[in-house]
Amino acid sequence: MRVPQRSGLFSGVAALACATVLLEISLARIYAALFGEAHAFLAFSLSLVGAGVGGALLYVVPSLARPPALFARLATFASLASGATLATVILLAHREPLSVPAPGSLPWLALCYAASTVPFALGGLALAAAIRHAAHEMPRLYLLDLVGGALGGLAAAGALRAGAPRAALAAAIFFAVAGVFFYLGSRGSDAEPRAPGGLVATFVLGAVVLLAGDVGAPWLRLAGIRRASPDRTELEAWTERSLITVDRPKAGAALMRLGGAAASTILEAKTTPPPQPEDMAYALHKDQGPALVVGAGGGRDVRAALKAGQKDVYAVESDRGVLEVMRGRYAAFSGNLFDKPEVHLVVGDGRSFARRTPLLFRNIVIPSPDTVEASTTGALALSESRLHTVEGVGDFLSRLAPEGTLVLTRADADFDRLLSLAAAALRRAGVAAPKDHLFACSSAQRTALLVRRTPLAREDVDALRRHCRKHRFSEVLAPDRPATPVRSALISAGAPSAAARGAEGAPAAEADLTPPTDDRPFFAYTVPARRLPAVLGDVGALRAGQTALFALALLLAVGAILFALGVALPLLAARRGRAGAGAPCDASAPPPQRARSLAFFAAIGAGFALVEIAVFRHGLLLLDLPAHELPAVLVILFVSAGVGGFLTARVATGDATAVSMRVAEALAVAAALSAAGLVPLARWGLGLASFPRALLAVAILVPFGVLAGSLAPLGVKIVDSVSPALLPWCWALCALAGAMAMALGALCALNLGYSALLLGAGLAYLLAAATVPPAGAGATAAGDEQRAAPPEGAADGDPPPRDAAGAHPDALEAAPIA
Repeated sequence: MRVPQRSGLFSGVAALACATVLLEISLARIYAALFGEAHAFLAFSLSLVGAGVGGALLYVVPSLARPPALFARLATFASLASGATLATVILLAHREPLSVPAPGSLPWLALCYAASTVPFALGGLALAAAIRHAAHEMPRLYLLDLVGGALGGLAAAGALRAGAPRAALAAAIFFAVAGVFFYLGSRGSDAEPRAPGGLVATFVLGAVVLLAGDVGAPWLRLAGIRRASPDRTELEAWTERSLITVDRPKAGAALMRLGGAAASTILEAKTTPPPQPEDMAYALHKDQGPALVVGAGGGRDVRAALKAGQKDVYAVESDRGVLEVMRGRYAAFSGNLFDKPEVHLVVGDGRSFARRTPLLFRNIVIPSPDTVEASTTGALALSESRLHTVEGVGDFLSRLAPEGTLVLTRADADFDRLLSLAAAALRRAGVAAPKDHLFACSSAQRTALLVRRTPLAREDVDALRRHCRKHRFSEVLAPDRPATPVRSALISAGAPSAAARGAEGAPAAEADLTPPTDDRPFFAYTVPARRLPAVLGDVGALRAGQTALFALALLLAVGAILFALGVALPLLAARRGRAGAGAPCDASAPPPQRARSLAFFAAIGAGFALVEIAVFRHGLLLLDLPAHELPAVLVILFVSAGVGGFLTARVATGDATAVSMRVAEALAVAAALSAAGLVPLARWGLGLASFPRALLAVAILVPFGVLAGSLAPLGVKIVDSVSPALLPWCWALCALAGAMAMALGALCALNLGYSALLLGAGLAYLLAAATVPPAGAGATAAGDEQRAAPPEGAADGDPPPRDAAGAHPDALEAAPIA
């Protein structure tokens, strides 16, 4: 079977991208289950790190993949990526392999990440080689690469239901399929050596057999996941969002865990809900309703509302996997709780429901599913909580009846910030003295804060106090009870004092108590910006008390080191090449031109990563597709970026510099405008119906995708006209800068908010506009036709000249790939 080389190349690159995105998402879910949610963020950076390593390696050792054995090497790299994926999954699944450090230790974590990077590095090496030797096809190549990535996101939506380890095995199959396409491409030319068919077939069959074997007789089970001991686990189910485990029932209750950082209790139908502090509002309302529970989970708070006599209970749950557990395996156990006539189940985002519904509620309960351990160790610092922002609490306050109450529950350690948040929301609602509107009590290391838009009367406070004493809850805050100096400052009349900012001399100086906002929605992150250097400097305390920040600092350090190596090592290799040591030498690019090319690609890589973090998050917020927001946003962003790259095919090489400059400037302006308007626009969109919200998400994502997606192909067109040998190095710095920008961007969002992050993206694109390299002196509006023409005096059948690295820059063009 002979396949045109162009078809083999395009199909192989698309399959590589599909495998890369599928593996990236699968590893994020696996790392969240093994090490915590913070490490899922690190997993999303692995593809960029791998692409950077692969590109730099190809530049330093160009003989790794070049004609006439290009397709044979591409098939080998893709097949080895499949094998590396299988090895990584097996390593992560077995928590105590021989001769490796203990799980949970830093060396074990480093080993896991190093092993996980190998498939991405091999895939990145293959992609860099394809770009290097088919640069004239970059618009179409880039489109198919990103379309393949979008397909990988769609594949993840279905594959994760079978389990993240199986989804990773499916990624191994896609890597192997890419090897098959490259193998077929090697057969498209008699001048091309055949790819190792045995190697390709081995990994294709091996990945398929391992996946089929796990389906038939499951063997691939994560042994080190965060759950109770295996003998106490009754159910283990993967969803698109996380791993759900349920313990065996004990004393009429079963504990459901979500991803290791959240938990919710499932009560047996005949079990009376044990009193909890968040139930105190029913001491005021009795059976007056309706009631709203945001985050129904295992249904304990729904049962508590029914116990209080509520006849209309609206239960909102955004995780379809939780509802499948409750309405499936545990339906009879829970007495078909969510199918009772008094319970109105809403699948979706609680805040969006509050913005859209015309109903007014007597009581709204927002329980906290986060475990006390996760709250006290800083594991949730990177997790957004759109419910716990000034604007979010304001949305729920606006849906209260005149005498209605809002109850928010958090761990005891989070209470001061919760108090600051509630006070700020009340002030925004026009309340001058928040202290008369608040009451709090705690039990079992959790504190519930009751908030009311109207002041609590004396009889209301007495009723709440009697309720707490009856159930032996600890009273934490009341209008007539003296509070600590910090809490008094937080709830006093007028603007919040310096205590909320952790001012010097205040007891809360160690924590940032400023209320979270939609622009900075990280409720669990409490490190003041002024203390950030000191916190990052104490590695021991950072690992113990700020695990998410530690993971982020680790990514930033590794990204900075790799970026520095990505600059220094190829530079040394280029100098060796000029000295005649056989290393790469791009003598056709003068040092200023080379520096501008590298700076341009680094700037667009950083800019795209920063824009992606901010715009991606707001796209997830707007799309009303529970459990499917991630693949939907990936498809929109990737396809639009691919279309933007494809449109650059019409840009002549001589015009590419000017067009790149205009596009980068447009992106800088768009980022600046988004810094001012994206957050309020997204908040406004929450009140729209599903279809208009989806249109708004598309309207935000597509322009950024089209513009940002056009810069890389334009840059490749320019660099290819000057020094094709420089392309792998440029591609490497683009990816490594993106990985480092992800860490810097997350750190910026934590401390300054998404608006500052978008301003940073604008600065990156301004740098890109300032460093766009000029096209080669021979580049004209005629474009590739003149560049591909044979040199004067050369016969039509003569091969193109070799570049300084020894490769045929146009050998692929000369081969029969039409």
